[in-house]
Amino acid sequence: MNRALSLPSSGELSGEIEVPADKSIVHRSVMFNAVAEGTARVEIPILGRDNFATIRVMRQLGVEVEVEVPQALASIAEAELEGRCSVGGRSGCVVKIIGHGFEALRGPDGKLDCGNSGTTARLVCGVLAGTDFSSTLDGDSSLRKRPFGRISVPLSKMGAKFSGETLPLEVTGSALKGIDYISPIASAQVKSAILLAGLRASSSTSVREPFLSRDHTERMLRAMGAEISQKMLPSGEWLVKIEPLLGGKQLRALDLKVPSDISQAGFFLVAGLLIPSSRVTLKNICFNPTRSGLFHILRRMGAAIETSNERVLCGEDVVDITVESSQLRGVHVDPGEVVSCIDEIPILCVAAAAAKGTSRIEGIGELRVKESDRAAMIESLLRCYGVKVRSGIQHLEVSGVGGVQNLSLDPSAAVDWKSCGDHRILMSAAVLGLAAQGMTEVEDIAAIETSFPNFLDCFQELGCELASDEAGA
Repeated sequence: MNRALSLPSSGELSGEIEVPADKSIVHRSVMFNAVAEGTARVEIPILGRDNFATIRVMRQLGVEVEVEVPQALASIAEAELEGRCSVGGRSGCVVKIIGHGFEALRGPDGKLDCGNSGTTARLVCGVLAGTDFSSTLDGDSSLRKRPFGRISVPLSKMGAKFSGETLPLEVTGSALKGIDYISPIASAQVKSAILLAGLRASSSTSVREPFLSRDHTERMLRAMGAEISQKMLPSGEWLVKIEPLLGGKQLRALDLKVPSDISQAGFFLVAGLLIPSSRVTLKNICFNPTRSGLFHILRRMGAAIETSNERVLCGEDVVDITVESSQLRGVHVDPGEVVSCIDEIPILCVAAAAAKGTSRIEGIGELRVKESDRAAMIESLLRCYGVKVRSGIQHLEVSGVGGVQNLSLDPSAAVDWKSCGDHRILMSAAVLGLAAQGMTEVEDIAAIETSFPNFLDCFQELGCELASDEAGA
C-alpha cells in the first residue's frame, strides 16, 4: 500500500525526533561481540532489516543472540528472525550476544542469508576467513549484483578461498597469514573485513587506504582489547595495523548504547532546510569525524545548522543537531569529503537541486555499486523536477534552481528510480516531493524498512499528515 505524506497546515516542519541507530555500529556490535568472550548487552533505538540480517547470520554460525523489540517493530522482527525474538514494553530494542570466541563458531546448516545488507556479507567474510569450515553467503537479487572481489582478493592473499566475486559465494576458511594491503579505494567494509581476518592471522596485518574511511571498526575493536594502531602517512594515505590474537587471547565483550545514524538524520536535516519556516532537531546523533561530512558540507552551503549537547557515548562523539530553513548555495565536494558522507550523497543532491548555483561532487564511483546505481537514480529523480544534472563515472554536477518554489514535477518524465528498490533513493525522493509540492507519495515501503522502519512516523512527529492510498494497495 502506498502512503501519501503531506505538510502540516502550517506548512512547516517543527519538533524533535530520534532516528534509527547507526546501523554501521549495530552491525559491528553484534558481529564483534559474537566472536568475543562474554555476554554483551546492546541498546538500540530502532533496528532495520539490514541489522536483522547480521543477527540472523551470527545465529546461523552458532552464536546465541537474544533480541527484544518494541511492539511497533514486532511484525518486521518476527518475519526477519522467524519469530525468534521477544516483544517488550520499552520504546527501543535490546540485543544480548553471548560470545565464546572465534573458535566456537560452527559451520552453518544452509546458506547464510544476508538479505540486502552488503555490510553483513562483506564483514562476515573476514570472520569466516580463519575458520576450519566452508560457508556459502547469499542475499537478495540486489545484493547478488554487488561486487565482492574487493573483499575476496585481499582475504585470498591471507589464505582464505572464495568461489567467485558475486553472491552466492562460498568461503572456505584456513590458517591465515598477515599481509600489508594497499587498498585502491577508501572502504570501511574492505578495511574491516581484513582487520577481522587479521585477528586470526599468524602475524600483524596492515591496510593502507587513500583516505580515512569510517573508523567504527578500529574504535570498537580497540575498546574490546585488540591491539590496533593507525596514522596518516606523508602521502596523505591512512595506515591501520592490527596484531593477531595469540596465546589464547580473546576480545572482551562490550556493552553498548548505540547512537543514532547521521545518514538517516540527513533526510530530515535537508527537509528542515528546504521547507520554509521549519525548525527540526535530531537527537543523539553519532558525530564520528569520519561520518560528519554532510553536516560540514551543508554548513558550507549556507545552512543554519548547529550542534549542541556534545558528549562521548561508548567511544563515539554524539550530538544533537538543529536546522532551520535556509537558502542554500552550490558547493564543490572533493573525494576526501565524499568518503565521510557516501551514504548521504543522494539527499545532498536534493539539497543541491534546490540551492542557488551549481554543485559538483567528485569521487562518487562507489555510488554506482550500491543497492542500485545511485548516481544514475539521482539523475533520474532530479530530472523529474526539471533539474539539470551532468555526470561521469566519478562525478555528479547539479545545477540548482534557487529554491524549492522553482522545482516543478514533470509528469511525463521517466521514473525508473521508482522501481530501483534502493531505500536511500526512495527516501530522498520522498523529501524532494514533500519540499517541492507539500505532498508526496511514498512507495516501496518494504525497501525503506531495510534501514528505517519508522521513516514515516518521524515525519508525523514533525507535524506531517499521513494517509493510505488504497488505490496503490
